[in-house]
Amino acid sequence: MSILIEREWMAASREMKRPTKESRLRKEDWVRAAYSTLSDSGWKSLNVEALAKRLGVTKGSFYWHFKDRNDLLDEILLRWHDQLVITRAEANGGSPADKIRFMLDIVATSKRPGRGGSLELAMRIWARQDPKVATVVESVDQQRLSYTADLFQQAGFDPAEANARALLLFSYIFAQGLLSFAGNTAVMERLHTQCRALIEGH
Repeated sequence: MSILIEREWMAASREMKRPTKESRLRKEDWVRAAYSTLSDSGWKSLNVEALAKRLGVTKGSFYWHFKDRNDLLDEILLRWHDQLVITRAEANGGSPADKIRFMLDIVATSKRPGRGGSLELAMRIWARQDPKVATVVESVDQQRLSYTADLFQQAGFDPAEANARALLLFSYIFAQGLLSFAGNTAVMERLHTQCRALIEGH
């Protein structure tokens, strides 16, 4: 084999072994794309073709990770149910008051303000059409409120007051993303300060 042919053969071999964009995509990438699509366009837009186009790959890549569209939808619900906000609050640690403050500050420090509210709204619209999703949404709401009300009780509030403040906290967290002035930093900072004082105050 001549040196030239050998070099060409080695180059071709490396090209064949080089991972493509599709082979590098993880299951997490598809789920994140699905969440973005759900937030932007609603649950009816959650189809394989649209997600593949969003990621810039072919549909074949999807089937490395999911059996079908329903498998993806189940994964979306499972991960949403895992409650990242609660997981993050626990990982942050501190006293019950520290965890409450951390959950409130997620709103102020979000790099994508409004995304959480859009996803919440999309999930609830989807739940109106699908009993399975409705069951998950109800379970998530109960989990959030129970966890947060318990924090308020540990912080010294009686059960009725703790439940009311837990409901107010999550109403604020998710409603702020739906407000028309959510992109106005000055207004949102004032709103955050006032809501934090109201929710945390004794």
